[in-house]
Amino acid sequence: MPIFRVNDKLIYFAHVPRCAGSAVENYMHQRFGSPAFLDRRFLSLPEDQRWTKSSPQHADRHALRQLFPEGFFDASFAIVRNPPDRLLSVFLRQRDIEQTLPPETRFEDWLDTLPQPGLAFDNHTRPMLDFLPAGCRIFQLEKGLSPVVEWLDNIAGDASGPRDIKIVNSHEQKLKQTVQAGGLIPALTSEVRNLVLDKYASDMMWCGYSIPKGIPPMIPDTSTRTVILHYHLFKNAGTSLDQILKRNFGDRWVAREFSMKGGDNSAQLADWIREEKNAVAFSTHTGAGPVPEIEGVRVVSVMLLRDPIVRIRSAYQFERKQGADTLGARIAKEVDFETYVRTRLEMPHDRQCRNFHTHRLASMVPGADPELDRACQAARQLTVLGNVADFDSAVRKLAESIADNYPDFTWESVRANVSTKGKATDADTPEFTALLNDANRDDLQLISELF
Repeated sequence: MPIFRVNDKLIYFAHVPRCAGSAVENYMHQRFGSPAFLDRRFLSLPEDQRWTKSSPQHADRHALRQLFPEGFFDASFAIVRNPPDRLLSVFLRQRDIEQTLPPETRFEDWLDTLPQPGLAFDNHTRPMLDFLPAGCRIFQLEKGLSPVVEWLDNIAGDASGPRDIKIVNSHEQKLKQTVQAGGLIPALTSEVRNLVLDKYASDMMWCGYSIPKGIPPMIPDTSTRTVILHYHLFKNAGTSLDQILKRNFGDRWVAREFSMKGGDNSAQLADWIREEKNAVAFSTHTGAGPVPEIEGVRVVSVMLLRDPIVRIRSAYQFERKQGADTLGARIAKEVDFETYVRTRLEMPHDRQCRNFHTHRLASMVPGADPELDRACQAARQLTVLGNVADFDSAVRKLAESIADNYPDFTWESVRANVSTKGKATDADTPEFTALLNDANRDDLQLISELF
């Protein structure tokens, strides 16, 4: 996490490994002076003398949030790289320069082990998304580094200093000096690229890369059928998204609810998609379990998340006015917001006011791992994961995901089924606020991690 002072501004550079980070750091050092949180001799120290588990420059955004309060930096930026090219660079460095891999290791076999646990190879195999803080300005390495210089000119308010960022630490340069210099450089075939895309799909989506023509989708697809599966979470702008889907697909938009007993109705979702042969968009409030895998069908999965406290307040406002005779509606009509929350928190299996998003996402990755860990895994597996606070960006990503099949998909911002925005009231005591935040600690961390 190199930090630079540019005049009176503090600039954070999110150093994504194998994305020209060292070159950018050298340029920034030359132009603006010595950085903080940069230690290139870190890995040369014995492990028992290292103060952290990763070098400071390769710290992820979770560490950033732990060390620096929100708003501490005036701006942040990062360089990203097409995931297959980045992972090949990581592999070659580990095999031929660091020599942490046997020389006979096949790239395809190594890809099967990814992504490695956090901090492996000094965070080199970590998804790029893990390094990017909210609001980070992203530059793609493939488009050259001159836009970075121009951006820094605007930050600095002048165009002084060097005009070029010179690439350093390249594999080609160091390969000539290694004992394994004869090692072959693997070809990035369509099959190899697909292995990377299958594991780093979120990096493709969030960093602005499109899947190249000729690369199969993550789920092998021998037909032209692509369907949208909308996991419609209560009070998360799902009705607005459904309106857009209905406008585009008419009666080819369908909705159905399922029993959530057992925590996995993925097989029922798959049967539904098979049965509705003419449908394109499927919406359900009650989908649970892994995203269905259906032979001959590409499932574009969509879910919108929201600030958990805002969602709970919105749900309360909605249920107070709702005509339905549901448990939530009955409680909301009879009590104030605090009593509503406390009542629902006392119900052992009710998750509407306790880490709602984490619970729903975790159901998509069954297992014994902690719920938050499984929720994070599920979030990376979804085709489109959006933030209600940036609704248009989420729909834009959906449009890009289906562009090859539905190039005429259009939308404009809509607000359907909107409740009056819930606000903290005078009755909210510090004790209640702490209770609400504590009950949704995992959700708050999840939203912060993802957006």
